[in-house]
Amino acid sequence: MIFFLPIIGVEARGFIFGPPIALAIGAKFVPLRKPRKLPGEVISENYILEYGSDCLEMHVGAVQPGERALVVDDLIATGGTLCAAISLLGMCGMFLWLRYVAQNFGDFSCQF
Repeated sequence: MIFFLPIIGVEARGFIFGPPIALAIGAKFVPLRKPRKLPGEVISENYILEYGSDCLEMHVGAVQPGERALVVDDLIATGGTLCAAISLLGMCGMFLWLRYVAQNFGDFSCQF
């Protein structure tokens, strides 16, 4: 059995799916939030949406280089949010990313 530490929850519905998964496997939960919602030092990634642009932030030190993670979100439309999440994790030196998405509306391609 493979466990992924940490569980990364993308705002906002990733906060619904992510914590129960983390609790069930004894993993930590790391939220990715919209700008200025996390206290302390953060890193950020801007991304393009079908109707504009946005940004995700994560606490500095929330994940460690070499950790494996499960990224949890509710749906994929353009894939911009998921690509931003993967990019944030890449900035921290994570080497393996998997995702769970409740609803997928199309294919997407992330460039790293």
